[in-house]
Amino acid sequence: MVLILMISSDERWFAYLILAACVGSLVILRRTKFWHGWRVFLCWILALVIAWSGLFAGQPSGNIQPFTAMNLEQPSASYKLLLNHLTIVDTKSGQLTSNMSILSSDGKILDIAPTGSIKADEDMQIVDASGKYAVPGYLDMHMHVIGEEHASEAMDQLLANGVTGFRQMSGSAELLKEWRSGAFTRSTDQPTVLSMPGDVLTPINAPTPKVAVELVRQQQKEGADFIKSGAVTPEVFAAVQEEAKSLNIPFVGHVLPDLDLKEATRNGFYSIEHFGINNGALISTSTDETTLRAEATGLPSITSNPVFVQLMKIKGLRDFVNKQVIEIAIETSGGEEDSARLQHMIDTYSEEKAIELADVYVENNTWQTPTLIRMHLGLFPNDSSTPVAQGLYDLYLKLAKTYDSEGVKMMVGTDSGAGAIWRDAGNSIHREFDELEKAGISPLHVLQMATLNGAEFLGRLDDMGTVEVGKNADIVLLDANPLESVQNLHKIDAVIRAGSYHGYDELDSIKKNAIK
Repeated sequence: MVLILMISSDERWFAYLILAACVGSLVILRRTKFWHGWRVFLCWILALVIAWSGLFAGQPSGNIQPFTAMNLEQPSASYKLLLNHLTIVDTKSGQLTSNMSILSSDGKILDIAPTGSIKADEDMQIVDASGKYAVPGYLDMHMHVIGEEHASEAMDQLLANGVTGFRQMSGSAELLKEWRSGAFTRSTDQPTVLSMPGDVLTPINAPTPKVAVELVRQQQKEGADFIKSGAVTPEVFAAVQEEAKSLNIPFVGHVLPDLDLKEATRNGFYSIEHFGINNGALISTSTDETTLRAEATGLPSITSNPVFVQLMKIKGLRDFVNKQVIEIAIETSGGEEDSARLQHMIDTYSEEKAIELADVYVENNTWQTPTLIRMHLGLFPNDSSTPVAQGLYDLYLKLAKTYDSEGVKMMVGTDSGAGAIWRDAGNSIHREFDELEKAGISPLHVLQMATLNGAEFLGRLDDMGTVEVGKNADIVLLDANPLESVQNLHKIDAVIRAGSYHGYDELDSIKKNAIK
């Protein structure tokens, strides 16, 4: 255990020397005459006190210097790009403007005008985009790419599939430092990281309100864009929500089913992922909500045990355990529960209560990232199906449609990453498009969820979300009108990232390399 801690953490080395010395002393004393009667108890107590004090003395300094905002250098193509004879899709209104030209320079859209009215220069790359439809680059607003083994390869696949930016939903102090120094934003061959939190809050690193509040303050100093709740107790959730509000930092993520989604949103929870997680939304839309919520599984009581809380202050141990817990949670998300209870959720689903929930979201400006493909994966592991699983998934599709009809703000997210299945990172957004189409959401609204809405959520409508002069030159060229069918969002002819043109052959080659 000592070796594991030394390898996996950044505590000061002398803490482990003290711990090793205590263990060694006990071994030696056991072989002497001193190890007898009350002295045995005294030796154990002294050793534990010294070792415990040494471990906490060895913790990294808590004096974290506040993050100072800086203008990160943005990438841009080394040439001007002129796209001719294309149709521009207005993601706000759905209006189409045909036979237009787009001129980009230094990563920005410099001019938009009818084809033939922009004078071509010798240093321009000119592309005939006849028959193509220009939409903003796709934004995947729920991903876990950065920090994984195949992050670079996964980002290549994202760009090849039209994703020019994404919201990273897990982070750390180290990753935040890298990002804030300019990493993950410099390449015109890969999408940019748009937003990132610190460590996801779990019962391991946020077991009590006091510890959780300290962690929120620390992450805010480290430059986290938002605080993400993974799985915490109701008491911790309330404390974090209050602290995040006082620090003016968004609180987003999971709302476990033993918490009331409506109460969370009224208190300022900004973005709900995966319908809350673990069927929380279906409990909120049940006519038997009170009973189902009372039966909802909470976190094990050990997470608030004082001994457990103290042990989790040892950074190396905490990080190791936390990683295992998160991996298990990802693998089991949406997994099997009592089938009778799940069937009861299906039988008591109320469209009236679904509309009531949606209206609360609208009233409180609470965003949703449904990640339908994540729900599908959890309910149909290994592509196996049961009547109960199918019934639950049908309700999620119905709920997504209700949210859309009631005007709930939603974004496209996939929960994909750069782990073992990194090759599917880019294709996952297209699978999400298909699921949203199954839910009955219109092509324009799906397009908005993938472009305009993410920009609005991030407060970046000045440079993203539409194809307009002054915006980032992050554009997807489609072979067919995306307003006629969601399926046309798959038909990518080219991707422009920060003014750098990536044609069909290049994109196809990147996709094929992932298959090898």
